Amino acid sequence: MNKELFRNMDYTLFLTLMFLIIMGVVIIHSASTGENTSINEVWKKQIVWAAFSLLALLVVLAIPHKFIYAFAYIFYGFGIALLIITQLYGTRGGGSERWLLIGPIRLQPSEFMKVATIIALARYLSEKKNWPVSYLKCIVPFLIILVPMALVQMQPDLGTALVFAAVVLPMLYWAGLDSVRLFFIMAPVMSALFTAPFIPFFNPIVWVAFMFVILAVLFYSRYSFTGMGVILSMNIFAGIAMPYVFNKLKPYQQKRITTIFNPEQDALGTGYQIIHSKIAVGSGGLFGKGLDNGVFTDLGFLPHAHTDFIFSVVCEELGFLGALLVLGAIFIVIYRALMIASEVKSPFMSIASAGIATVFAFHMFVNVGMVIGIMPVTGLPLPFLSYGGSSLLTNTIMIALLLNFRIHRHEY
Repeated sequence: MNKELFRNMDYTLFLTLMFLIIMGVVIIHSASTGENTSINEVWKKQIVWAAFSLLALLVVLAIPHKFIYAFAYIFYGFGIALLIITQLYGTRGGGSERWLLIGPIRLQPSEFMKVATIIALARYLSEKKNWPVSYLKCIVPFLIILVPMALVQMQPDLGTALVFAAVVLPMLYWAGLDSVRLFFIMAPVMSALFTAPFIPFFNPIVWVAFMFVILAVLFYSRYSFTGMGVILSMNIFAGIAMPYVFNKLKPYQQKRITTIFNPEQDALGTGYQIIHSKIAVGSGGLFGKGLDNGVFTDLGFLPHAHTDFIFSVVCEELGFLGALLVLGAIFIVIYRALMIASEVKSPFMSIASAGIATVFAFHMFVNVGMVIGIMPVTGLPLPFLSYGGSSLLTNTIMIALLLNFRIHRHEY
């Protein structure tokens, strides 16, 4: 086993993991040593969590992948139970009931639920009885996703809830869902966005044009008149309902949404963090101001700089080149996950690897988009860089699963 471990280890992925963990501690130290003395010790806690995470990596490497497959649904059920317990007895953090106290340790079960959901969904989609993937066979995967998504949203934690929604379609596609079905599943969401009053570059004309695109694809795919009617009705309903739902929101709720695209309209309120984040990103220039020299970080202009807005710190202190280095490392993780998904012979390991790649990609896209003002502030951390023990541990476990799958890539 040891010879096999060293011979088949994905050293690129492992070394990238080590780089990101070390970089995370360094950046968190820099982000937490400004005027906000209440958080200037969090980097030490991150080191402790890093040690636990590396121990967890060794444990996961030693677990046979067939054991993970066999207990996938049990892990999923256990995760659901933890979410329910958190909802009933969880402690508040950031205004939400997200944390579960176990002695002196504070855990975030929604983070671990990502892994449990991925392996449960991968097991279901890898079973031959569920091939080929059709509309009807998409029902159970969506239910697998909706249960934890609903429980997490009740905490409330919209950002993490969206992660569960993000993984289902890529995993279905990787499992064999054809492009046309994938398009029609996504179409109602796109129809709603095209008529959303809060997105300035979309309007009803764009939506009508999209309706013609749907019609063209329906005719090309030779759908029955019944199928065409159902799909068109769903998209028309989504397009008409979005403006109605938005107008029913309270003014402060509408303002929170529209601030995403125009933060200057509430510069001292909901737009404050986005505005200062964008200034911090731009002020770093090509090479940055140097570690511990970030003005916006040290003077407290960036609330939650060590968590949600850690990428602002990277840009200000390490500059454009430092930001490219960090994003490049995360991209390597995503790339290696997809390569492992392509290499392994086991459908279960392949689909699970694709799900893990999606989680990292979604986190990176949303967090960076949030920092530069093109995505809503959802509280999603940047993998390995943002402070958070549960997040670091979960991300390391996902990397460990990828390494495990790579080692056993020739097994079914």
